[in-house]
Amino acid sequence: MARDEPSGWTAASGVLEPSDLVAGYAARVQPVKGVCRNTGCRRTVELDPKALCDMGYGRIPMRKLQELWRCHRLEGCGLSFHKEPAQNPLRLGQLVGRPNVRVRLSCQGAGCKFFRVWTVEEMIAGLEKRGQGDERTDCDTLGYKMTAGCPVCKKVNWKSDIAWVNTESAGWKAQGERTFGPQGNR
Repeated sequence: MARDEPSGWTAASGVLEPSDLVAGYAARVQPVKGVCRNTGCRRTVELDPKALCDMGYGRIPMRKLQELWRCHRLEGCGLSFHKEPAQNPLRLGQLVGRPNVRVRLSCQGAGCKFFRVWTVEEMIAGLEKRGQGDERTDCDTLGYKMTAGCPVCKKVNWKSDIAWVNTESAGWKAQGERTFGPQGNR
């Protein structure tokens, strides 16, 4: 259960984040598109992560492949890749029943450090109660769905993270769910 992150995601830093590997882009069905911004160049690039995986490039970071597509013009390359939304995003339902996962909402107000932590099941129940979502809700949109102001700075500016603890770590083995501490500053 230590490395059972959803396909296309990684939790190396304790927070579930999109994997930068080509295989991660393929699992999320996330297109990779770029456009050259140099004067006189009309080059566009669209990489197919699934096809790249089929060719054996799945373990290579996508940014490395993007660098290979840059031209070698004397004045430099203006090729820039823009972030496309994943067609298979991380949804709350993928995280249900995992004791090592929590939804953390952090206030983004100037200098405010307030946050709250919920189990995935508590978050889904709250969204359903307010009619704002269910287990199919994208994890990236949770911060925008919170309408209550921060109890400290009164701003309505929330960011969501999925906290993920490695179940084979010494902290988890010693403390289990207490690793998350008291459920935020409720």
